[in-house]
Amino acid sequence: MKRKNANAVKIVGETTQESHSLAISFLPEIVYVPTTPGKQGGLFDLDGAPIPAAVYHRGDQVTFSSIDESIDISALPTIKNGSTHFFIGDINPHYGHFLLESTVRLWPLLHWPTGFSGKFLYLGPPAVVEKKAFIRQVFETHALDSKDFVAYPAPCKIKNVFIPAPSFEIRLRAHRLFSDTLRHSGERLAGDLEKINNTNLTPLYLSRAKLAVGISCIINETAIEDALRQAGVDILYPETLRLADQIRELASRKYLISQVGSALHTLLFCPGGKTIAAVSLIGELISSNYILIDLLCGNDSHYLASTDLLIGKADSTITEGRNFSRKYYAHRPEFVAERLLAALQEPLSSDLPDAAAKS
Repeated sequence: MKRKNANAVKIVGETTQESHSLAISFLPEIVYVPTTPGKQGGLFDLDGAPIPAAVYHRGDQVTFSSIDESIDISALPTIKNGSTHFFIGDINPHYGHFLLESTVRLWPLLHWPTGFSGKFLYLGPPAVVEKKAFIRQVFETHALDSKDFVAYPAPCKIKNVFIPAPSFEIRLRAHRLFSDTLRHSGERLAGDLEKINNTNLTPLYLSRAKLAVGISCIINETAIEDALRQAGVDILYPETLRLADQIRELASRKYLISQVGSALHTLLFCPGGKTIAAVSLIGELISSNYILIDLLCGNDSHYLASTDLLIGKADSTITEGRNFSRKYYAHRPEFVAERLLAALQEPLSSDLPDAAAKS
C-alpha cells in the first residue's frame, strides 16, 4: 500500500501493524463497572485495579474508569446467572466508532466452530444492540442477536470472564485479525464481494449533502458534486442505502472520492486494491486510523489538506439548517473537484513514514 503526501498532510497518531498471535485472558472473578453518562466503565480485579487485558487505548489515552472510593468491593453483589462471559468493551452507537471500537474483540469467533455459549458482556449504553440496524446486522453475521448481550446496570462482581485482546486501537495499532473479522461480516452481509471487487472503473464520490446530522460538513457540497458529475463521476449518498448495498457499491468501485470520515470505514467490509482521494476537513491533519485501514485493506490513498483546496470555516451568516458542529465552505468548488480527480491519477509515492510492523 502506498500513500501520497502531495499536500503535506500530517498523521495524528501511530500506524503500527501487527500479525502476532493475540491473547485471550481468562479471569475467574472480576469487578464490573458500567459506562454511565459522563463516566467510562471498566473491568477491575478484586483490589480495584484495572485489568490490563480489558483496557482500551485511543492513541496515548487510556480509557477506563476508576472505582468510586465509596464503593465497598467486598459488599458488591455477585452475578449468579450461571453464564460464562465474553468481554467486548463498549458498544458505541456511532457508526464509525462502532466499527473501530466495538468489533475489535470479536476475532475469536472466526476460529471457534461452535461459537460461544455464554453472554457477551459490554459496558454500555444499555439495550443499544436493538437501537441501531447496523449494529444488529454486523452481530448477526456472527449468529448473535440482542439476547446474547448483557450490560449490568450497577457495579457488581462477575465470575468466569474471557477477555480477548483488541485487534484495533484508535490512532495506535491494527492487527490483521481486525480486517479478517469485518471482511467476514462483509461477505455475509453482501455476498461474494470478490466477484464484483473493482469491476466498476467510474469514480464514485461519497457525499454528505443529504446527511442531516454529523460532526462536520461542507455546506456548499452540492456545488462540488455538480463539478464532479460533469466530469463523469457518480455520486452516492451512503445513508440512503442499506448497509449491505453500501458495501456492494463500494466493493465494486476501483476509484473513490470522499471527505475523510466514517463512510470510508465501510471499506473494512470490502476486498482491497482501491485508489482513494479524500480531503481532510481539519486542515493538514489526518487521524492515523485512515492509514491503518489503508494498510489493512491494501488501498492506495491520497489525502489532501482542506486548506490547500481553499476550504475554510463557513461564515456564521451562511446556514442551511443542518445540525453539524463544524461547518465548512468551499470557496472554489470546481477547483476542489479538479484537485480530487487529479489526485486519483497522480503517481503514488511512499514518502509518508512507513508504518511500523510487529510480528
